[in-house]
Amino acid sequence: MTSTSPATSLAIPQHPVVLLVDDQRIIAEALRRVLATERDIALHICTTPADAVDTAVRVAPTVILQDLVMPNADGMDLVLAYRAHSSTSQIPVIVLSANEEAAAKAEAFARGADDYLVKLPDPVELIARIRYHSRAYRASLQAKAWEAAEKERMLAERQRDLIHSRNTLIFALAKLAESRDSETGQHLERIAAYSRVLAEQLRVVEPNLSDDWIMNLQLASSLHDIGKVGIPDAVLLKPGALTPEERRIIERHASIGAEALESILARQPGDELLAMARNIAAGHHERWDGGGYPAGLRQSAIPLEARIVSVADVYDALTSRRVYKPPLSHEQALRIIAQGRGSQFDPRVVDALLQCSIVFREAGLLLGGGE
Repeated sequence: MTSTSPATSLAIPQHPVVLLVDDQRIIAEALRRVLATERDIALHICTTPADAVDTAVRVAPTVILQDLVMPNADGMDLVLAYRAHSSTSQIPVIVLSANEEAAAKAEAFARGADDYLVKLPDPVELIARIRYHSRAYRASLQAKAWEAAEKERMLAERQRDLIHSRNTLIFALAKLAESRDSETGQHLERIAAYSRVLAEQLRVVEPNLSDDWIMNLQLASSLHDIGKVGIPDAVLLKPGALTPEERRIIERHASIGAEALESILARQPGDELLAMARNIAAGHHERWDGGGYPAGLRQSAIPLEARIVSVADVYDALTSRRVYKPPLSHEQALRIIAQGRGSQFDPRVVDALLQCSIVFREAGLLLGGGE
């Protein structure tokens, strides 16, 4: 029976596993009989020296019993071979030899052996040595496994802290940009909540939308209007209707935001959250029929995240009070958005809104939206 470390795929035997490498079948049989009395010790035998290392890799013993004198092979060289292989370098090796000379023992230890027994060893001593080395080796494996697990835990914790810090900074940046706008209240919080509700409902037809994707969407949506920091106050804060030229100026916020986020993404390539935020900033004013801005994209050429935020943003604009208009009711906003199904908005996103309209409305009311 084995246990598996949570940090690695390494299986750690719970009991001794012995590999005997000896070409003499009489010796092998004698040792088999000795170890047969120990039910928890598993014995594997290799009689071909050329296969010794490969067998050790396959069997993954906790102890290797290595004969020194074999035809066409030197047991000392095999000890070196075990130590040179990554899978067997730490496995305890007990050398078995008829040579009792101190020089032979010294050479075995110099080559990397962990113990030296004169064969045939006393059964009690042999079993004791096997258990000792096996126990020490398994303890070493367990210690390494837990060390690796602790490193993984600390790295994961550090990664979570870094992500939390980044997310906090991103939302703070979005709130800073929002502070220049005429929109009030918890606009960004509502956009994030609306976007998440829509994405969750869209899973009915888009089952590949993962939890991570939706969590990224929830935060990235807060940066949809980050480009407004580049719009002059005279245009951005104008309470009345905009002139055609002023409208063209304010429409530049989509490109400004996308370019700013793209420059950040260039320093952090592969960041899925930043890539999503860029797509949203660039595309949340595109239209399903191609009549939007800044690029005139249509249908699936508009990233899904931007199509979702587009609906969320319009709903919030319709149901929120502004200095230039009163808020519309939830039902009025739904009717207006439904009229834009297939023209301004992705039909599937509109359908998702209508299907989850009760949850959608409650999400807004909890964050101060609607009337």
